This record gives sequence, structure tokens and C-alpha cells, in this order.
Amino acid sequence: MIILTPQTYLRGDYSQICDRLKRVRMQVCGRRGQSKFAFLMGLSPSTYNYYEKGRVPPIEVVDLASKISGAPLLWLLRGEPENFDVSSLPFIPGELPNKVGNKSSAADAD
Repeated sequence: MIILTPQTYLRGDYSQICDRLKRVRMQVCGRRGQSKFAFLMGLSPSTYNYYEKGRVPPIEVVDLASKISGAPLLWLLRGEPENFDVSSLPFIPGELPNKVGNKSSAADAD
């Protein structure tokens, strides 16, 4: 007879997800690219900032970060494979668009 035991050891340090997310963002968008990465993910910069500061993001956000950056989803979640090298991720070129409703643009139109 097999006796089941709860797998409580699986409750890891989820703050490491935030650390890995930040490492990925720095590689693909640069040191000051937090707003750019947030924009690519469809998040406000303040919401994304929460995730880098320690609030564990929902799985949908981690999945999207994986798709945008090319980082393995399991590495973002669990650090597997351990030998994954963040520096292998390509930089995402491009600038953020100008803000919609910019007053100087409206003044130029008159």
C-alpha cells in the first residue's frame, strides 16, 4: 500500500521569480528599460514595478514575459534549467511611442 505525503517542500521562495523577471528585463530592455518592458507586456509601469520589487506576478504575466523575451518559462518560475544564461537573450530594439494626447502636439495642429 502506498501512503501519500504532502509535498510541502515545493513551497519555494517566490521572490526569486521577481529577481529572475528583473534579470530578464535588464537583458532585453536595458538597465533603464522598465517602462519599455511594461509597455511590451501591456502593463502600466507602476504595476510592473510592483513585480520587480517583490510582489509575485500572476502566471499570465510570467508567461507573457517568457514569450516576449525568449526566456524559458520554467526558468522564470523555478530557475530550471539552472544553467540558463540570461545573457543569451537578445536585446529588444525600439523606443516607446509618444504619449497619446500630448498637449504640444495639439497646439501644433492649430
